[in-house]
Amino acid sequence: MSLIIETDGVSSQRFSRMPSLVQVTQGDTMEIEYTHVTAGNFGDDMNSWFWEKLSPGGWGANSEHTLLGIGSLLGLDRDSSRHWHVLGSGAGYQYPTNVSEMGHWNFLAVRGPLTALALGLPKERAVTDTAILLSSIPEFQVVPENERGGIIFIPHHRATEYCDWEKICEAAGIGYIDPGADSIEVIDSIRKSSLVLSGAMHAAIIADTFRVKWVPITTSSSINHFKWMDWTLSMELPYVPTFVGPGSSEGKIRDLVFRYSWVSDKIPKNKEAALRYLKKRCRRNPIRTVWSSSIWKFGSLAEAILKTRPSRKIRSRMDKGAQSLAIIELKKASLSEGFLSEDGVFEDRLYKMKRGLKVIFELKSGME
Repeated sequence: MSLIIETDGVSSQRFSRMPSLVQVTQGDTMEIEYTHVTAGNFGDDMNSWFWEKLSPGGWGANSEHTLLGIGSLLGLDRDSSRHWHVLGSGAGYQYPTNVSEMGHWNFLAVRGPLTALALGLPKERAVTDTAILLSSIPEFQVVPENERGGIIFIPHHRATEYCDWEKICEAAGIGYIDPGADSIEVIDSIRKSSLVLSGAMHAAIIADTFRVKWVPITTSSSINHFKWMDWTLSMELPYVPTFVGPGSSEGKIRDLVFRYSWVSDKIPKNKEAALRYLKKRCRRNPIRTVWSSSIWKFGSLAEAILKTRPSRKIRSRMDKGAQSLAIIELKKASLSEGFLSEDGVFEDRLYKMKRGLKVIFELKSGME
């Protein structure tokens, strides 16, 4: 059914100014490309059933047509012998390339204005994230406010590699949702909650889709501010994250390694600064590679030292300090009002995404 790329969500594309210029051949199918995370990531994993529920049949492999939807799959150009259709995908993990004049791309919608800026696309191509279309699937409906309950925290999937967030959430009196759990179960948990503390960006996107308030949470400098700003700008919302810390000594070391190797923890102040942030994050050169490698080696050495018997007490104190900070900050975040896009903005973005989805359906129907 789908083409799965086991990377951090990267791709290349093709541009066609009007969908009608894309030529299809009867009997073709359309592939779906998305990121696969071995340990699971509900946001990416949605792609495995999302499109089939929206339009059953007609999805397959070995096609000249590929759909790029949920995920940060944009940045580089791609194989010009293929057709690349984009509906709601965004930039974030690749050094951006201007693809505005490349005829093998069919940009129906990108995740937000920063992605449009990065790729040299017209402003009107900036709509919002693909996941807003979850509201078009009958089994996923908005839960009435009086039937919702509980505050939940969904961390970024990488944040779970070095911290027991379930233990921290229990101490904070907050429900914990594993980002690697079954994607449908995660979505149901979000729909039924009263507030979502979102370390994972798609937790916020899905919450907003089902009109549940959310709070952006960062746990380390590895969090990609460009992606968050891209989406929040698309929904005309501010990006004001709450930093709760990494929750462990190992996480603290990784946070410092990311910060001093190639990732800035500072939130860009405007669109131009955000584009510079993305380029700096994705740029690779020999000097920077050597510097980053040295920082990572130092971090690995620090982790190894903390695991030795003489350092156990130091590690224990660091763990307790990190956990205490995370508990305090999550409690504070749980008391905040949260964010939610205006109904009018939400309906406008949903309408535009449905319009793009209709084009995909028509293209796919022409292949069957």
